Amino acid sequence: MDQNKYKKLKQIVEKEPLWYQNSEIKYLVSLFRKKHLTKEEISHKYLYKKLFKESDFITGEKGYNWDQWRLPIECVVIHHTSSSPTISLDELNALGLRLYIEQYNKDKDVTNQPIHSNHYWHGKPKTKNNMSFVSYHYLIRPNGKVTQMVDGSACLWHAGNWDVNRKSIGIAIAGKFNDREPNKEVLISLADIVRKYKISKEKVYGHCEVINKELLSDTICPGNLFLDSWKNKLVKII
Repeated sequence: MDQNKYKKLKQIVEKEPLWYQNSEIKYLVSLFRKKHLTKEEISHKYLYKKLFKESDFITGEKGYNWDQWRLPIECVVIHHTSSSPTISLDELNALGLRLYIEQYNKDKDVTNQPIHSNHYWHGKPKTKNNMSFVSYHYLIRPNGKVTQMVDGSACLWHAGNWDVNRKSIGIAIAGKFNDREPNKEVLISLADIVRKYKISKEKVYGHCEVINKELLSDTICPGNLFLDSWKNKLVKII
């Protein structure tokens, strides 16, 4: 990794209010939309995550209220993090931040404003230092432990479908489940959250079922066994 580049970018995000408009930052964010990366691009993608896990990047004291578009909750969307099961909340925050970077670079409602999510870590005071950019309301670890990351009233970008985002709870299972199923403890925790919000079994979806394929590429999230196997197991215990 080029340490000089890292130091330069860290200085930009910590000192320039509109740091997200920087061309190098835009390039790093664009890598998350690519399916096939070169070794150099993989290194640059790592640079992005390191940068926003470790920097005190500038955010706005106030900003656009995304939650004004929130609708009554009527469905759950299940994801996997496609990462190590020990992924940190800081890394999830950095990954969620990229969606705000994209939005602030294209949405006229927030043109030339410092990034502001209007969301805060669950259970913590609503201060600038506690602002959260995570994409999911809940995280479930492989042992079934549940962490609520933000309030259920938050309108988050997780489904790849704005209409679904407005009325859903996003739940991420920590780990990579491309070709395997989560264990019973995880399914029990998922079922508990579904029941908490009084969501019907018919309104439990995987990310792959709701993503807008006309605008975004297809996804197997939360794993290619979800539809044929463990979705049915989950529904039976709700």
